[in-house]
Amino acid sequence: MKYLGIDFGLKRIGLAISEGKFASPWQIIEIKNFSDVVEKISKIIMEENFQKIVVGLPEGKMERNVTGFVNALKKRGFEVETADETLSSQKALEVMIEKGIPQKKRRFQDDYSAAEILQNYLDKQ
Repeated sequence: MKYLGIDFGLKRIGLAISEGKFASPWQIIEIKNFSDVVEKISKIIMEENFQKIVVGLPEGKMERNVTGFVNALKKRGFEVETADETLSSQKALEVMIEKGIPQKKRRFQDDYSAAEILQNYLDKQ
């Protein structure tokens, strides 16, 4: 099964991919607004033939935005699940440091956060 992991943000969306037991950071996309992100992600899902989408679910104010995003994808017929994203950004930063990624390139870690979210989901399956 081909999985897409998503770390949702208001300016950037981190994406991770998995076709087995391990998730890998894939890409970061810039977004303008809510409809822009739904369109871009829907296009990626169809073009890349993802069978399951896993979206990190935060606590607090962002939870409502993420829930709306998840519901918009479900309305388009995609199989979407949410996964806890607690500490995913912190773990992503640790992984980037371990891999020796320079500090300047660690500024945006959304794709690594998405990989952490997806990997945690896969580990629980």
